[in-house]
Amino acid sequence: MNKVIIFDVAPQPPRNSNGVGNMIRGRHPVLKLILVIGCAFILWSLNHPNSPISFRSSRTFSGSSEERAGTPTNSYASGTRAVSTFHKVTETCTKTVTNVVFLKTHKTGSSTMSNIMLRFADNHNLTVALPLKNHWELGGYPSYIDRRLIDPQLPKYDIIGHHFRFNIEKLREIVREEARYITIIRSPMDNVESVFGFFVDQSPFNDWLANVQADTTALRLHTFYDKPESFFTKDTDWYFRSKNHMFFDNGYDVTNTDESYIDSRIQEMDNIFSLVLITDYFDESLIMMKHRLCWDWQDVIYIKFKMRIEEAKTEVDQDLGEKILKWNHADYKLYDHFNKTFWKGVDEYGRDRMAEDLKTFQVKRDEAEELCIDSYQPFKKKPWMLGAKLRPKPSEYCKHLAWSETVYGERLREKMYTSIPGLKEDSEEEEAKHQALFDEVAQGSLRKD
Repeated sequence: MNKVIIFDVAPQPPRNSNGVGNMIRGRHPVLKLILVIGCAFILWSLNHPNSPISFRSSRTFSGSSEERAGTPTNSYASGTRAVSTFHKVTETCTKTVTNVVFLKTHKTGSSTMSNIMLRFADNHNLTVALPLKNHWELGGYPSYIDRRLIDPQLPKYDIIGHHFRFNIEKLREIVREEARYITIIRSPMDNVESVFGFFVDQSPFNDWLANVQADTTALRLHTFYDKPESFFTKDTDWYFRSKNHMFFDNGYDVTNTDESYIDSRIQEMDNIFSLVLITDYFDESLIMMKHRLCWDWQDVIYIKFKMRIEEAKTEVDQDLGEKILKWNHADYKLYDHFNKTFWKGVDEYGRDRMAEDLKTFQVKRDEAEELCIDSYQPFKKKPWMLGAKLRPKPSEYCKHLAWSETVYGERLREKMYTSIPGLKEDSEEEEAKHQALFDEVAQGSLRKD
């Protein structure tokens, strides 16, 4: 296996020998005094981690009470924050793109996408930002992605492919400037139905609907959407699962209904993301991703990961659909914008070309499923969910196609720790400290924007 190369920090430019140094050597006693006091303050700050100019680089936690709760003072979700000036790479790729940030949003078919991203990293020997051990969400989710809660600790990462909460400024600290940003969204009605079906026995729904006489997911969904404002409160953990969940994952305030705020954040996303995939057109989206990143067919081949049984699904009729779109207005506008943007991109790619590629891709996808999958079986803890069962004595190729992000993450973690020179795994004591930090950061964000 090839070694993963870590680039050193760029050397600092030489100091100017003519400016301040000459002034100090001259007759400027007041300036000397100021510099002496300044140096003393810097030395003091280096030994006090709570100092606002502390230069220590570690996972040790410091900061204001708001930062400890996972919400910076100038919150990324704030309506007063200026739109980021960052703009995506616009040049057409001429070789395989190996620096990719994939934002895995919830209940959008993104587990399949995570496998694609992690498998690509594995096949190309790339570094990957992984969650801490025994976690499946990255960087302290639902807090904004926090580099101290990424494993292993590296200056930069080639690939990101797990659940995390998006913040472009924090991401630019850990990926290269040429990285391409990609995410995936879904029709809000289907997304809400899937979110509700998956999290119906978890917060916030089990808190809000505990006394509701409804013995099916469908009845509970209808009950909630008959009058969502009577249940909704930000004082409940995971409240954002119930309103504009995709907007939340992208870093924004789910309760801000100001049209100018919503529009400005959607425009910010448009400036950042090289491609927004559409779950409803998943194969077409993968073909566009293959094209935009100069990848091969094998890079985007997939098998289905998780499917709900038909009995567990709720039919969304027109009345319920209208209520869902009204309550999840930001997600509705988000989807409407990027669905149009996606098909504009397909038009530029060529509809006939897309149709031919779609036939080719579906043949290759079906061949992989026939080769690898024996059947789809219910999960033990969630019997209404089906998972892929591999054929007896599966090949490594089939195993890799079927691995979840948690299984694949452990493979990549071991691979990086054994191939990157000087990289050492945390001790049990260090792991405990990082777990405590994760709890402090993540739990502090359960009821915040």
